[in-house]
Amino acid sequence: MAGPHAQLPAVHSNSNWLGYRCVVCGHEYARSHRGFVCDDCGIDGILDVVYDLRSVARGLSGGMPFGHDGVGGLWRFAALLPITPETAHSAWTCGATPVHRADRLADHLGLDSLVLKDDTGLPSASLKDRAAAVAIAHASQLGINHLACASTGNAAASLAVLSARAGMACTIFVPADAPRAKLAQLLLHGARVIPVTGSYDQAFDLSLREIANHKWYSRNCAHNPLLVEGKKTATLELVADLTAQFSGSNDALPHAVFVPVGDGCIVSSVAKAFRELEKVGLINRVPRVYGVQADGAAPLARAWNSAGRNAADMKGPEILTAIEPVTASTVADSISVGVPRNRVKAWRGVARTGGGFVAVPDEAIIEAIGLLAARAGVFAEPSGAAGLAGVVAALEKGWITARDRVAVLVTGNGLKDPEVALAGIKIPPGVDPIDPAENPR
Repeated sequence: MAGPHAQLPAVHSNSNWLGYRCVVCGHEYARSHRGFVCDDCGIDGILDVVYDLRSVARGLSGGMPFGHDGVGGLWRFAALLPITPETAHSAWTCGATPVHRADRLADHLGLDSLVLKDDTGLPSASLKDRAAAVAIAHASQLGINHLACASTGNAAASLAVLSARAGMACTIFVPADAPRAKLAQLLLHGARVIPVTGSYDQAFDLSLREIANHKWYSRNCAHNPLLVEGKKTATLELVADLTAQFSGSNDALPHAVFVPVGDGCIVSSVAKAFRELEKVGLINRVPRVYGVQADGAAPLARAWNSAGRNAADMKGPEILTAIEPVTASTVADSISVGVPRNRVKAWRGVARTGGGFVAVPDEAIIEAIGLLAARAGVFAEPSGAAGLAGVVAALEKGWITARDRVAVLVTGNGLKDPEVALAGIKIPPGVDPIDPAENPR
């Protein structure tokens, strides 16, 4: 198909990418499968990308695993990604964000060790740029120059920014009450924005219909399994930094990792990354992964709490039955989701690590924004600070102890939604300037 995207470098598939597996029924599909969900299970049959991990392990043996190949950014982990571009391009070369050792914040919380994986400096200021980078590359490979998604803001912004860099068109369905700062990002970058007078979940359903009707590329991470693979690279980078690029001891690996949860895509990517690193022999244990939801949008946390000891053993159909939709209401718009589309993948991923789900009140999220800024120098939006609020809750519940090494994913910059941060502070009154008569020059 002719179009601006034709100027992008070529993109190739990973020979170790075998295909997909339905997280509900286990049905497997070849990588040539063009449906995003299981034919038998329908919209709930989210697929998971499957690799030949033995072959991956052989390819990583010797020298330093995941060396740089000229594409840069997240693509250094091409061995564990379904596709890879031939060369770097601003539309898809991003990643390599810092890991902060937050000692002052750890002392304040009573922890011996706390690190922050800080994705606030990516092109659109959120972790979701990682998924959008894979979407742009895959759409280019397929010859599609129009992408679309539903979003409360961050996924939309990432798509708008990277589409502008690629010269591709994008259409974005957003709840009409999305933060103005996020809507500005979309419109300034040339996205076609369709405000939906309803919830995120309703915007998502509308986006799926229009994507199918127009044959656009779906950047809905909760629908398109390849995009979770892009988000996985945040965890791969975290582990690389903590293990001297996989050549050092595993002693610095966290015992517990806290991740904000909306649709469940990021938390499932974190669990998948750790499991795959263990299977290819680069780490010797998997940290516990905890998903953090806002109290007003916590269907996963509620169902997990109700399931009790049975939670970790539940199968796909049981998980679907256990998680009841809620009417989402929280200041953390990026995790304001009443029906998590990736709920089965998220649940099973967390369960396999020995972790769990926890809900935190909006007040705790707002407090966490201040703690991250004042004691670690990281300004997070509400959803980006939810992980830290989850750490506080987990300490209170006894899920973690002071001696546990803890990691938190900070997923979005506070400038995306400054109004919530302003609600948690008091701006001091102004003072009079110096009277020139009292201070002659």
